[in-house]
Amino acid sequence: MKKLFAFISLFLLLGIGSAFADVTVKKLADGNVEVTFFYGNPRATEVLLAGDFNNWQNGAEAMTKTDKGFTITKTFKATDELRYKFISDGNWTTDLKAPDFVDDGFGGKNSHVVIADMISGDDDAGAAKAKINFISWSMFGVQANYITQGKVDAKEKGLDLDSVTIGAKSYNKFAGNFLPNCPVYIEIALAETEPENYDGYDYAGENQLYLYQKDKYDNEVVEWEDGLKNLVNGIFGNPVAYLAKTTDNWNTNPFLGHLKFGFNTPYINFLTGFNYAKPDVRQAITWKTIDGNWDAGYQHVGGFNVFSLGSKAVAALEEATGLTFDIGFAPNRTADRKGTKYGYWGWAGVKKDDLVIDFQTNGMYGNDYLFYDPVEHDFILGAKDTFAAGDGKLNVAVQGLIATHQKSSQDIKDDGASNTTDYFGYSTDVFYRSGDFDGIKNIAANVQVGYKTDMFGANVEYRFRGAQASMLYLRENHDDGTFDLSETLGNVNTQRIAFNGFINPLEALSINLGVEAEMALETLDTDDDYTKGYRDNIEDWYATRCSAYVDPHLGIDSGAEFTFNPAVSYKITDSMSVSVAATLNYNAFTYTKGWEEYKSAESDDIAKYGASDSRFRFKKAGLTFNMTPDSDIVKGVNVYYGLDMSNEVRYFNTLVGQVMFPGDVTANLAFGIKTENTASDGDVYKFDSDKNNPFAFAVGVSKRFKAMKKPTLYAQFVYNMDPFKHFGDGQDQLNMNGANVKGSWAKGAEVGDIDPVDWYDGRAALRCGIRWDI
Repeated sequence: MKKLFAFISLFLLLGIGSAFADVTVKKLADGNVEVTFFYGNPRATEVLLAGDFNNWQNGAEAMTKTDKGFTITKTFKATDELRYKFISDGNWTTDLKAPDFVDDGFGGKNSHVVIADMISGDDDAGAAKAKINFISWSMFGVQANYITQGKVDAKEKGLDLDSVTIGAKSYNKFAGNFLPNCPVYIEIALAETEPENYDGYDYAGENQLYLYQKDKYDNEVVEWEDGLKNLVNGIFGNPVAYLAKTTDNWNTNPFLGHLKFGFNTPYINFLTGFNYAKPDVRQAITWKTIDGNWDAGYQHVGGFNVFSLGSKAVAALEEATGLTFDIGFAPNRTADRKGTKYGYWGWAGVKKDDLVIDFQTNGMYGNDYLFYDPVEHDFILGAKDTFAAGDGKLNVAVQGLIATHQKSSQDIKDDGASNTTDYFGYSTDVFYRSGDFDGIKNIAANVQVGYKTDMFGANVEYRFRGAQASMLYLRENHDDGTFDLSETLGNVNTQRIAFNGFINPLEALSINLGVEAEMALETLDTDDDYTKGYRDNIEDWYATRCSAYVDPHLGIDSGAEFTFNPAVSYKITDSMSVSVAATLNYNAFTYTKGWEEYKSAESDDIAKYGASDSRFRFKKAGLTFNMTPDSDIVKGVNVYYGLDMSNEVRYFNTLVGQVMFPGDVTANLAFGIKTENTASDGDVYKFDSDKNNPFAFAVGVSKRFKAMKKPTLYAQFVYNMDPFKHFGDGQDQLNMNGANVKGSWAKGAEVGDIDPVDWYDGRAALRCGIRWDI
């Protein structure tokens, strides 16, 4: 049987993308150039243009709908180069008819326009010429960190300087073609120094440059004199090594981040990647089956090769059969993201009009050879089609997965692995594997049916995922909140029925409703072999930490957890709109006999939400107001009010205002009120008013300059809350989930989710910095 799996690589697959878009240029009398972008999908509801010229998503511009699609015209200099994407109904989409492309570093491509080439009249302006483009994402900032309550005695309040740090991040990329039809992508990481530890509780100093620091007992660990001496000596003597906090030649900056290169011929395309290089994302049907966050080998070993059909081969097959084929195969040593396990993925598929049929297979092997010592094989089959139905379109899609494991959890431990997650490069949520094919436990499937007209639309979905249904090359990393695997397939041992619908009774009014019911797929009782194996396997420290985010629905006999997401939006005028949204939960699970004693809890308490006395929870609500006035003083206003009741101890009310002024100036002001969760009385979830920090606020301003490659300069002060993104994510921008501020995924010792009510509670910060996105 194992030999059979060794040859399964003969199966290959498809990934078809329709060329919907176009871009044209027109010279103006003043020497500038008018560029028109076109996105040819009239079935889309809203399309935005986002690029390096409008600060990407933060400044994305709405396109005008026409009979054939969406269009927008903008004016640029004849010497400008543009990188852009479309955001179609919330989905980032590459303009496949753009003259050129550059790798975005995340398994996708940005469309690329060199205006001078397009206005020159060169017939080969759109060809892949020998040209390298420089791209950079760089940030530098200084942050003063304060504590607003004592580290030892939380009842002490004030504003006490705790530390002053320097943060520096710089990723410099070279993308393009070093020879015609020979693409290359190189990234050099010069600095990865954080202004703080993002665990939210302590400052261990592992990745921080301190100008000043105190410990929790108010002792000065780094004095101002020493910190400033190090700064002056570092900047004048060895700036790159200082800002990267380089101390030796092991696991330090600078280093080679991404390396991808290859060649495109008429009949075959080849691409190879090393280190943190990402393969191209695959999403042919409903699932993403190759992750844009999948590393070629984050331990600086391993890599991948990708072979796929060239343009002439595709054209020849289409002429002979009338079908469009896409076939490829990727042998690799990145099956665990570390770069220590051999594997492959392969695809083969076909498209005829709107009908797409897709097959993919993945494999993982041991450390020694490809196709030797098999560990896991996945088989993924799917199809989708679109039909005309009345005044609208009917979309039908189905996809299924069979995951086979040739090694059990015990076999993996016998190989010397400390745990299953470590063996798989911290990219799986299937902690226990029996090593056998256990029927539905090893299967996942998804069925979607959608209908859409201009006035209303609905999508119905059913999906299930068995307790051992895994998928290689999809990342599940609980350290940084990357849940691509579970968000794609669902939680292990669950099934879900979901409905999403909208209706536009008026041109300006849209009403949306999302309802889903999640149930256990199988009843896994206390004496079930899987339950025993699962619990035995998560007793090590890492998997125990992961288990807080993986719920295999053990001991559930029947019932479901219901989630309701109603939303209403109203366009008051062409320049003013308002929307409201909410999230509600109801837990109707019942548990098997004996499970209450096994969990050491009362039967009635298991199905409740934390300290709540009810199975019902009003989780979140939010109101958003947007305005783009026709004014020379104010260019835009966004207001967000959020109510977050998901915390087990405290409620969180937030009000965030954002005003855009001429000259690319943005001001943000946020307030937060933290009050007691009325159900929090008890021994476990207890509200202590003496330790509470009820009032929180934040203020920030940013300015984007046109000179010096368009940097963004920002300054902020945050107090008992932080509504801004992390330093490396673009700290000048808001960190929002709808109308609610988001929390944080810790990156330090306290790995896990810090929700908004706790993120920066008892802390404050004064920061300023500069960011380039070149």
